[in-house]
Amino acid sequence: METHAPGAARTLQSVLSQPFEPLTLRRTMKLFPTALALTPGTPGAPSDDFLANFLSGRRTHLAMVRKGFGKDFKNFQNYALKLVETTPAVRQRLIQALEGDEQLLEILADSMRVGVLVSQLAQLTRAGEGTLYQLMRTFSSGSLKCMQCKAELVSRPAQWWEKQSCVLGEPEYRFVDRILYDLLAVILLPLAFQTTWSQKEQAVSHFASLCDPGMHPFKHWLDLVRGAYRAKDLTALATRAGLAGPSPDSHLQRCSRGEMLTAETIGELTARLPQPKLLRDLGMQTRALAFAIDFLVAADSSSDSLGWEAAQAIVKARILQLSSDLRLSFAAGVRLTTASDEARA
Repeated sequence: METHAPGAARTLQSVLSQPFEPLTLRRTMKLFPTALALTPGTPGAPSDDFLANFLSGRRTHLAMVRKGFGKDFKNFQNYALKLVETTPAVRQRLIQALEGDEQLLEILADSMRVGVLVSQLAQLTRAGEGTLYQLMRTFSSGSLKCMQCKAELVSRPAQWWEKQSCVLGEPEYRFVDRILYDLLAVILLPLAFQTTWSQKEQAVSHFASLCDPGMHPFKHWLDLVRGAYRAKDLTALATRAGLAGPSPDSHLQRCSRGEMLTAETIGELTARLPQPKLLRDLGMQTRALAFAIDFLVAADSSSDSLGWEAAQAIVKARILQLSSDLRLSFAAGVRLTTASDEARA
């Protein structure tokens, strides 16, 4: 069965993908030192694998597949490459690893068989991210003048970033904006047709509060999980979540101070919750938020190196500004439509 993407589909994916500009780091990123595959001081295009890290916490797209199949990854390889006969029981486990999607198993197997699995996953990831970015950038790029002073109310990136306590090149601040646009899209698109603007703004404000001063975003997220378990502290949280391994509470303490919060820890911490998906997804979004802060610190070229807390404050302000720009751009569209209708009347 021929299932790999035909020419038209590949062309569509290419159109939807938005290449990343070459970036320059001034220093090594702290939490994600290898994610972009960039050497400080040397401009270069970031590796697409950082998107796999956002989605799964894994460093490569192949590692995403390995994680998905778990202990059955070798069985998947054998099934795809027809190295040995796969028993019905093993095939059923492979289907279960894909949440019962038998067709997806055949697509992945066929792609691995012809040697394009990793490249197709990377292309699909780029297309998905590119689509989110284009949607958010388009929706946020309107123009709305103040009725009294005629000043532009929708911010312009260059002017906004010039006012911040950091020095970034244009490609670098556009990259930070792109990451934040993607995160806003993930938060807002599910609410697009179901909520008021006030509710959307509350959702953004809740997300931005992960950057509130005084604590690392990981600590803010851990506190939300702790509240869901009604645990009085991180030690109680580790117990109620059933974390395994030596000194799990010490591990959470280190995460709360800014050590890496892994996808595995996020999954383990939320597994016993009645409805784990919301906080699990927020945990992965918090990792992406930390990535944006980490990049900002590493890309800053000001004479006084930007600290993490200052970068965290800038990222929070930018999230709220982009959300405001989105609302104002929609308001501009409504005002323009109303004026046009009145003119026709």
